[in-house]
Order: sequence, then structure tokens, then C-alpha cells
Amino acid sequence: MMSNRAVWDSTGAKIFSVVKRFLFVAALCIIGFAVWAQAGMLYVSAGGNTPSFQGWVQDDAGLLSSEEEEALEEECARVSRQYNTGVYIITTPDFGGGDIKDWQSRIFTEYGLGTESSGSGVMLAISMAKRDWGLVGFGAAQEAFTTYGRERLGEKILDDLSDGEFYDAFERYVSMAEDYLTAAEKGKPYTEEHPYGEGWRIPTIIGLSFLLSFCVSLGVVLSWKKSMNTRVLRNGAMEYMRAGSFQLYNQTDRFLYHTVTRTKRQTENHSSGSGSSGMHSSSSGTSGKF
Repeated sequence: MMSNRAVWDSTGAKIFSVVKRFLFVAALCIIGFAVWAQAGMLYVSAGGNTPSFQGWVQDDAGLLSSEEEEALEEECARVSRQYNTGVYIITTPDFGGGDIKDWQSRIFTEYGLGTESSGSGVMLAISMAKRDWGLVGFGAAQEAFTTYGRERLGEKILDDLSDGEFYDAFERYVSMAEDYLTAAEKGKPYTEEHPYGEGWRIPTIIGLSFLLSFCVSLGVVLSWKKSMNTRVLRNGAMEYMRAGSFQLYNQTDRFLYHTVTRTKRQTENHSSGSGSSGMHSSSSGTSGKF
């Protein structure tokens, strides 16, 4: 028979062994959780929630080749410097849910984008998880990227985005952004009253063709008219009359009627009013699916 002390020592050893194993498993769980969390943070960083934003184009989703990204980078830089407005492109595997426009605003603020242009900028963002796109104007760029302008731009790039032609979509975005900024610089941003269209070359060609055809036709008609004019031009109707066939016995001048025209004098209106057209928010955007 084992003594009570021996039994107690054996039981204590078993308890100690169980506690030691529990602590070991707990330590493994904590380490595993830390590794998982770190991996999650790295994924979030790669996904775009906190990207390492450098330059004008940030392709975290890997939608572009290095040559395409470099070409877009150069174009964005050129337009940004020319119009003092940052033109940005960002892609991400997953922006994290919610409203992609809010995510874009957070990126713009956290990374100090637009600091070289007094906070003025525009950003096109693409998230591949649920195929979201967002277009947000910041600061003074909102004047160029009106609600109509943003929706129009989205319509123009939607087909390319849906077909996976991301470079073509981004290239058109930069081109249209330059057009928008040019129009705003002239004081005529694109709106419903001043719509944006890329088909101006067709009306021009049609107009020139019509003008050329009209000139040719006019030349032919004048040539025909000249060849058909065989009579000699007379200076007056009397030359067509036989001598002595017309005699005037009486000549009078009679006043028949007169016309009076009255024009109302316009009075000046001295009324005045006041209003404000300034921006009431730091950003405005449009988003959708592709």
C-alpha cells in the first residue's frame, strides 16, 4: 500500500504535468493568433486599407503590367502638374467593406495626398473583391468633377472595366480628367447644360464634307447658268419698246401712306441679390459596380 504522502506526490505530479501542457498549448495558441493577426494586417496592407501609397498610381491588385503602370504614372504626373490637381489611381483586392468613397477619403487624408495641389485632387479606385469602383473629387477639383461629370466618366470606363481591360479604362480616365480640368479652367465645367462628348470629330467631318459639296455644286450651277445666258443685257426697259409705241399724257405724285414705329424705352433694374457657389464639403464622389 502506498502512503498518503506518496499518493499526494503522484497526484501533484499529474496536476503539474496537466498544467504545464495547458500552458504550453495556450502559449502556442497565443503565438498562432499573433502570427494570424500579423498576416491579416499584411493582407489588409496589400489589400489597400492602409496601402503604402507612392506616386500617382497604386496597383495593389496587380491589374497592370509594369510598363502600363509606368505609362499611367507619367500621364497622371503630367496632368497633375499642369492643372495643379492630383490625379490618382488605386486598385485593391478588397477595400474592406462599407462605402468605397469613404475608404478613398480616408486614404486621401491619411497619406496627405493633394498636399502639392492645395488639397485638390481626384481619385479613381477599383476593388476586385466585389467589383466596386469609386470616383471622388477633393477640394477645388469638385468644380471640374461635377455629379454629371463623374457619372459620365463612369459610363465611359464601365465597359472596359467589365471586360477586364483595366489599362484602357485607366487611360480613358486620365484623358477625360484632363478634359474636365481644361473645361473647368475655362469656366465651363461639364454639366447637363454643357455635356461632355467625344464625337466632335464626326460633326466636323460632316460639316466640312457638306461645305465642300456645296462649293462644287455651286461652281457647276454657275457654269451651267453662264453657258445658258445667250441674250445681251439691256440697261433699261425702254430699250425693249418700239419707238413711238408709248406716250405719257399725265404724270402725278400721290402720297399713299406712312408708317410710324415706336420703340419702348427700357428702364434699368437696380435690384441686387447675393449668393454663394463655394464648395460645402471637402469631397464628393460617385461609385458603382462593374
